[in-house]
Amino acid sequence: MKRLEEVKSRLEALESSLLAQEQAIGRYATDEAISNQITDLKNFVEDEVKKLSKSDMTDNERFYVLPGLEDALGTEINNMRCGEKPSKALLDKVYNTQSTVSYWVSNYQQSDEGALL
Repeated sequence: MKRLEEVKSRLEALESSLLAQEQAIGRYATDEAISNQITDLKNFVEDEVKKLSKSDMTDNERFYVLPGLEDALGTEINNMRCGEKPSKALLDKVYNTQSTVSYWVSNYQQSDEGALL
């Protein structure tokens, strides 16, 4: 579950960066730090999916974490380009992916095992 929480955290940081830029200058502009956040997010999720796929997974990883990461990739992360420039479309991708990750975290928390935490 820590992996999904990490993705959620990275998405929140990216959202904050995009909103701060828009508020500060009233538009989106090229920003290397934001582009790096996108690249790091995409690489992190892809790497975690590969690691999990090659490992002996726990039931939690098999039923919640891996499907959640794969769903996040399929929702919008695959549509984000490494080094992508800030835009309203990018912010929408972040929102869509946040919704997907929240869904999987919520499912886990509502499961029998998650309820024990």
